[in-house]
Amino acid sequence: MINLTIENYNEIVIFWLVYIRWVTILFQLPIFDNMTVPMILKALFPLILSFAFYPTLSLEVAKDLAYVGIENFWILTIFYTLVGLTIGYLAKAIMSLFVSAGSIITQQVGFAAVRYFDPSTSTQIGPFEKIIQWTMIVIIISSGALLPMFKGIYQSFSTIHIYNIHNLGASPAFFLEMFKGIFVSSILLASPIIFTNLLITATLGIISRSVPQMNIIMVSFVVNIGLGLLVFAASSEEFFQVAFKLYTDKLGQWFHFVI
Repeated sequence: MINLTIENYNEIVIFWLVYIRWVTILFQLPIFDNMTVPMILKALFPLILSFAFYPTLSLEVAKDLAYVGIENFWILTIFYTLVGLTIGYLAKAIMSLFVSAGSIITQQVGFAAVRYFDPSTSTQIGPFEKIIQWTMIVIIISSGALLPMFKGIYQSFSTIHIYNIHNLGASPAFFLEMFKGIFVSSILLASPIIFTNLLITATLGIISRSVPQMNIIMVSFVVNIGLGLLVFAASSEEFFQVAFKLYTDKLGQWFHFVI
């Protein structure tokens, strides 16, 4: 029979709090929120990060524990969970910029009806959303742009404490500016397709007045899809360059908020 005794209860609570923040953030990142990723991997990867960074993060978490007392560690559990969810949501919101741009492009090109149920995300998604999202994920990972995000998560332990939570009073203004920026950036990325669609609509409107017997609706379907695909193919390189720059800019705002 094996008897287990806990010699330092504080250390266990501190490690638990470190793990809680890591796991609530990573569960929301674009790769880990996919249903095809095994649950055991989603749980073990934050555990490995917690083991790796525990020696340097324990002192910062200990400050919070000393502030509320070991008997009230459940308050810290709630606090660290909410902070992790907020930080993870901000990181995920940056990626939604590209999904939104893809959705606009899908609508403008004429593929609005071409949507399918994606079992990996349990949502309806169009062709452009998926292509743009995964292309950007590959670009971000291969370029090392995830490192600032992990640095921001790491430094959040030393900048966001329960005793200085009042410093986050300006966060609503930050959220407003950030999400407004995401909306404007999505429109910017889809602007070539939007302009092309407006030009096609205006041109076909003039043609319909000149040649009333032409079935302008059927013609518009073909022209919108054909020119839309050509414009996206021609501007795809510039599109992803601008998208990556927008990602780094938004990540810088996120990083500034965290630290």
